Amino acid sequence: MTADIGERIHVERAGTVAMALSAEEAFPLFSAEGERRWVAGWNPRYVHPVEPGAGEGVIFQTVKKDLGTATWVQTRHEPGAGLASFVYVLPDHHAAMVDVDVSPDGEGRSLAAVRYRMTSLSVDADNFVRAFAETFEHFMAQWAEAIQCHIVMV
Repeated sequence: MTADIGERIHVERAGTVAMALSAEEAFPLFSAEGERRWVAGWNPRYVHPVEPGAGEGVIFQTVKKDLGTATWVQTRHEPGAGLASFVYVLPDHHAAMVDVDVSPDGEGRSLAAVRYRMTSLSVDADNFVRAFAETFEHFMAQWAEAIQCHIVMV
């Protein structure tokens, strides 16, 4: 018998990141391996397959500071269309779906539309999910800055 955990907090947020890269160059940045290039401390551990890669069904784990280990599953990988989707779960904390749509935005430029859908899995995570929603614009600005720094360094 399981206890009813009650209604949890669910939020949906979307934003965009403009990049001085073609869509073909930018798309790989939004993969488990690609994020190593621009996300500080990002170090995915591949579960299946064990070799680094991208593709539908790839499963990997990351450690989220103070929150534990998140298990990610890539649920969509369409490089030609610029589409990638992931689901991740931090046990007893929160689960999220992340969709990325990278499209051309002029010559040598692209735009990544990013959508997060996040649900708390415990009372302890309710405030985390609320805070994520409230600071999402800042979160996206940090992505844009980190990607821009990567582009400049390449």
